[in-house]
Amino acid sequence: MKKWLLLLLVIAAGLAWYVPRIDAPQRDGAMTVASLQGEVRVLRGADGVPYLYAESLDDVLTAQGFLHAQDRLFQLELHRYLSHGRLAEFIGERGLRNDRIVRLVDIPGFARDYATRISSEERNYLQRYVNGINDYIASRSDEFPLMLGVMGHTVQPWTLEDVVAVTQFRIWSSSVNWKQELLTLRLYDELGPERASQLAPIAVNPDDPRTLPEARNEVLAQDLAAIDLSYDDSLFSPLQPRYAMGSDAWATGPQKSAGAAPILSSDPHMDARHLPGFWYPMGAVTPELRIVGGSTPGNPGWGIGRTDHIAWGATNGYADVVDLYLEVVDPQNPQHYLEGERSLPFEVREEILRIRDKEAEGGYRTETMTIRATRRGPVISDHGMSMAEGRVLSLRWSTPLYALPDAGNRELMLARSVDEAIAAMSRMTTPLNHVVIDVDGNIAMVPTGMVPLRTRGNGLVPLQVTGEDNWQGRIPHQDMPIQRNPQRQWVGSTNHRVTSADYPFAYSTHFSPRWRYVRLQELMQRDVLDADDHWRANQDIVNTLARRLRPLLLDAFASDPVLAPLARLLQDWDLRDDKDAAAPLVFQSVFRHLAGQVFADDMSEDLLRDYLDEQYYWVERFVYLLETDDPAWIDDSRTDEVETSADLLRRAGRDALAELSAAWGSDPDAWRWGDAHTITLFHPFIPGERAAGLIGGGTHPMDGSSETLNRGMYKFSEAYRARIVDSVRMVVDLSDTEKVTAHYPGGVSERWFDPWNKTFAGDWLSGERRYWWFSDSAIDAHTDTELLLRPTASP
Repeated sequence: MKKWLLLLLVIAAGLAWYVPRIDAPQRDGAMTVASLQGEVRVLRGADGVPYLYAESLDDVLTAQGFLHAQDRLFQLELHRYLSHGRLAEFIGERGLRNDRIVRLVDIPGFARDYATRISSEERNYLQRYVNGINDYIASRSDEFPLMLGVMGHTVQPWTLEDVVAVTQFRIWSSSVNWKQELLTLRLYDELGPERASQLAPIAVNPDDPRTLPEARNEVLAQDLAAIDLSYDDSLFSPLQPRYAMGSDAWATGPQKSAGAAPILSSDPHMDARHLPGFWYPMGAVTPELRIVGGSTPGNPGWGIGRTDHIAWGATNGYADVVDLYLEVVDPQNPQHYLEGERSLPFEVREEILRIRDKEAEGGYRTETMTIRATRRGPVISDHGMSMAEGRVLSLRWSTPLYALPDAGNRELMLARSVDEAIAAMSRMTTPLNHVVIDVDGNIAMVPTGMVPLRTRGNGLVPLQVTGEDNWQGRIPHQDMPIQRNPQRQWVGSTNHRVTSADYPFAYSTHFSPRWRYVRLQELMQRDVLDADDHWRANQDIVNTLARRLRPLLLDAFASDPVLAPLARLLQDWDLRDDKDAAAPLVFQSVFRHLAGQVFADDMSEDLLRDYLDEQYYWVERFVYLLETDDPAWIDDSRTDEVETSADLLRRAGRDALAELSAAWGSDPDAWRWGDAHTITLFHPFIPGERAAGLIGGGTHPMDGSSETLNRGMYKFSEAYRARIVDSVRMVVDLSDTEKVTAHYPGGVSERWFDPWNKTFAGDWLSGERRYWWFSDSAIDAHTDTELLLRPTASP
């Protein structure tokens, strides 16, 4: 028996030693990278984060491409196929919906066109990175990731157009406002114009009381007849929300920062459940640049980070850069459409989608899309939609029209001040709110994106086409809602409205509800904050929406003895969405059931599900209706009684009690928010909770919610599984020249058995600090391995 036990131990030890080595690249010694001009030293510590030492930025970009390919080649290929609308060719049927929308808006076509008109500096910036990727592909095929071999996938060389396509796909995926327009049309069809107008989103800027719902009365300034819009989900890819970012970012100025230098906090929110993560941490040192932060495989440079001079982070600003248009087909000629009095021919192109299918001859089948377009853009209603006869719906995206020859990313890295950073950001097409600080004590919040200068329409409802173009260029960057060195000594964005009530341009109608920003305002009331305060703030889980609604819940529950256990939990709650507490689960369940109760008598089941899943659309309006006890919406028309908010609250409380008791037992004190609110860290090659336990990071209880700075957002239709979370947490104190504090739910390497696959995941879950090093001494002190990349083979 002892012999067998010893044999098993020997086998286990052998597997533990061997398995990580069957899918491992070379990470020390020397390698040849043909496109380099000089040598690049790559230093790594126990966490696998690479720090590059080179004589030029060009060589840094080449080495960056090489390392991205070495550690993330599967991810690079996934992003390339996503961006070209070829995902079904890569992974099969489940990629088809992504491919349809990418081909429809023609991201590949725009990438080809844009690549011909970029500046020489931008071309060099992109091409150096592409060269690094291709050097790895050409020279290291023997160490490609195991998963690509399992798939039988052949990696082709990358092109500059591939990198442009990846960038444009990410910009497109951040431009989500057009889905709000489709939802508005559905509300029009089911509810009629008057009632649909009463549900218009309320966009609140907590810094401007004039934008509060009680201070204004919004309606949809549009006279639309019902257009009988219906559609399937062909244009809504489950993969796109990975990049439809939310986020928090803020900064304190020198007078409000403990070290007398600005401090930045940034935690971009996205679907970050996919190992090894969206971000690839990296540092670089050249004679002209010292930088550390988060890079993104598929793009050169850094998306967030710090240099010797500045630091920056970003949130989705939700500036509206996409409009839908109601077009009329010429009744005399269905191959034409009407633009005022003119009849113009549709442009027509065909796109052939290739779908991986082991049952098909040759392993692939095809699907052909015939795409019509007007002068505004592609007709999206031809694909999975139906509308009233003679009407079509077109889509117009500002990026292909207004993108500049330089994207601003290289210029941002090299900026030496906030002013230079703002100049770089003026070129950027992604609709973000950047927060940037510099060593001279300046801070700023800088919106970016090519926001159309609209002469009519506000982007909430598709416009009827006339003979006049409602886009007259872009809003000049100097007229964007930039905040620079405010007297209060802090700036911040939590995806909320950042425009004032009297902002003169149609900027957007789609913003996050105010609750995270309200909490940020509270935290910024302290006279002085240090880096630790910022770190705690980006993991804060106080729910200010719950604070607002708790008195209503307690008043309503007081008259129903059945709800006394729930009332007690809510009364004793510290309002923190703590995974180990019961009250957050009670509040989220009641809130979710209550929203369904208010609108269930007005909408079909499908519309109600989709409406409640778009929380940015309805939450502010819903709270206002609830607090004002608006009988037009609060009363349940399906009953003979006239219900009040208190009645629906009690009904929602009983539904929550039944739901939670069935799921977690009859003792409310034994419930835990983290039992229901979980996050699964999985590898995109094999998604799902079961596989996550084998080649992923497993399933874990999760703090936070949609309403907290530490984000744990879930879809109402898939309660309560966290989807949109902090994809990285980073704090930069410019008085600290040694490091930045940062972690994220993943690791450097995508390889299944690599110890660097999920290096930071445990600390991300627990909130423990990790560091990315900035100074030479700190990098040296934490170096375990050194890899020398050489331009030509040498001893």
